[in-house]
Amino acid sequence: MGEIIQRSKYEKDFIERTYSSIVTDISIAFSELVANSWDAGATTVSITLPEKRGDEIVIEDNGTGMTDDEFQQRWMVIAYNRVAHQGEYIEYISSKGKAKRLAYGRNGVGRHAMFCFNDQYQVETWRDGKCNKYLISIDGGDSAFSVLEHSIFDKAGNGTRLTVKAIKKQPTKSEVMRTLRYRFLFDPEFSVFVNNEQIEFQTNIAPTVSKEILLKSKAKIKIDIYQIPDGEKTTATNGIAFWTGARLVGNPSWNIGNTRVEDARRKFALRHLIVIEADHLIDDVFYDWSRFNNTEKVNEVFSAVIHFVREFRGEYYKGKVAEVRKDVIKNNIDRIETLSIPSLYDLKNFFENYLEQKPEVDTDELNIIVNALISVLQSRNGLSLLEKLAEMDVDDIDTLNRFLDEWSVTDIKDVLDEIDRRLKVISAIEQLCSDSTTDELHVLHPLISQAKWLFGVEFDNPNYTFNRTLTTVLQTLLKGQRNENVDINWSKRPDLAIGSDFTLSSTCTEEADENEIFVISKVLIIELKKGGFTIGRKEMGQAEEYVDSLYKGNKLNCKPKIKAFVVGDTISEAISTKKTQEDYGEVYAYTYRQLAQTAGKRLFNLKDKLTTHYQALIEKDYLSEILEEPRQMELKLAE
Repeated sequence: MGEIIQRSKYEKDFIERTYSSIVTDISIAFSELVANSWDAGATTVSITLPEKRGDEIVIEDNGTGMTDDEFQQRWMVIAYNRVAHQGEYIEYISSKGKAKRLAYGRNGVGRHAMFCFNDQYQVETWRDGKCNKYLISIDGGDSAFSVLEHSIFDKAGNGTRLTVKAIKKQPTKSEVMRTLRYRFLFDPEFSVFVNNEQIEFQTNIAPTVSKEILLKSKAKIKIDIYQIPDGEKTTATNGIAFWTGARLVGNPSWNIGNTRVEDARRKFALRHLIVIEADHLIDDVFYDWSRFNNTEKVNEVFSAVIHFVREFRGEYYKGKVAEVRKDVIKNNIDRIETLSIPSLYDLKNFFENYLEQKPEVDTDELNIIVNALISVLQSRNGLSLLEKLAEMDVDDIDTLNRFLDEWSVTDIKDVLDEIDRRLKVISAIEQLCSDSTTDELHVLHPLISQAKWLFGVEFDNPNYTFNRTLTTVLQTLLKGQRNENVDINWSKRPDLAIGSDFTLSSTCTEEADENEIFVISKVLIIELKKGGFTIGRKEMGQAEEYVDSLYKGNKLNCKPKIKAFVVGDTISEAISTKKTQEDYGEVYAYTYRQLAQTAGKRLFNLKDKLTTHYQALIEKDYLSEILEEPRQMELKLAE
């Protein structure tokens, strides 16, 4: 090894910049100074605080003290490695004789806490009948701090006394006592006094839960949960507190790493202090004890604690949640009973998920949310998914099952709900068309003209909508047949034309042409004849005329594909039920009963396939599940 030519030097603010939290935060500073006394084997620490700025702060303990050689090797070495030189444990004299305890010190930085109050401080340390007295000062240059004065005198016993003038900061008694009370666990062999008043560490509250958890790494952690009395709810007394070697790491908090375990404003958070004892993490503590370093051992503990606390929190709220849930359901039971199976399923999921996230919600708040949710659920249907189903052959079981496997249970429920709604429409049509007293204009015709899915898969499409140009052209064609004096709101149904013996509806789809201009691409015409009407050659010819006029009349400025349906009570045996006009038009004749039966057959077939695939959906009583109890349904008996 060559001769040293030059040694490194220090900036005057080296300690302040390197160990900023220790020399700027009063709570960390006192925690470090008391921890130093613990590591010195002290059983008693006495802190004297000044009445005014500039007076002295004195910290004295009855630890082992140091000789001058030990002081030079330990106190005067930057980042002194206590474990390497003195081991992990401290030997001290307890009330029962010699004893051992785990040392806090690891990085040799705690002594710098004296610089939190002034740039100079005094150390007196004695053992073996001799006391060494030092005046320490921040220096800069050849060293980070230096001894300005050193004297030796006789003194019996052992211990250390630190003295500093409170120039930079002036601590208060209440602040120091509160800080230390919650940063060290109770030990009968360790007492701390502030201005002659002993700090009472947490011994008066018994934990409501105490559990030891064995981790995958075989390390153990202990979890104690304390319920905080009403008078003590502060940020120092609630949260998750990690302790290593009977000392608090950081501050109690409801955040663990980047995970928020609980909202600190909630009742659960305000009422609980959760203490985690993890002595095996002592080598993973950050130098100022404000947090842990990011290591695998630490992350393993964090994961286990997060899981445990969330489970405990769920159990804590369980009874209250059930009560609030039941009250809200009973308040809204009349509206809930009107919901479909899919909607009940979603309401059940909402209760489970929302109450898990916010179990402290009260009845009034949840009532408002559930009311709004019920309104949304009542307006929802499964149209978009049913449209996709309608495009495939439901007899192709493999394709159907593959398609269904990609859906969620909620998706299937939506479709079943929409199918049930459509089957009710079909049932209504069958009943109305055979009832001579039916108001066809206001009941039957609007029902059919709005249910375009009755006429086939391709029309089960929300893109078939009203078009003003199309309607104007048809009104011209129907001139003389259209009855304007009927009792109907034309602004709501501009697609309709009403005659003496018919109702005609026209809708279309549009698409962009080569010039990116939207033009009509497909036209659907539905002509519904009055009850008792027989569709004959004249009616089919009239429909063909509509198709020809629309296609060849150039009024639409495009050449769309057109399909027309004529629906009546009966069809003449002398006519064909389908007419094709070149490649642009088709005209069909149906009876009301045929229309309903054809659509119904397809829907029943589809429903059978769905319920076979998801049989469990039909068998569950979601209303009872929501109520979390069997429910006696009320039967309305005829009088």
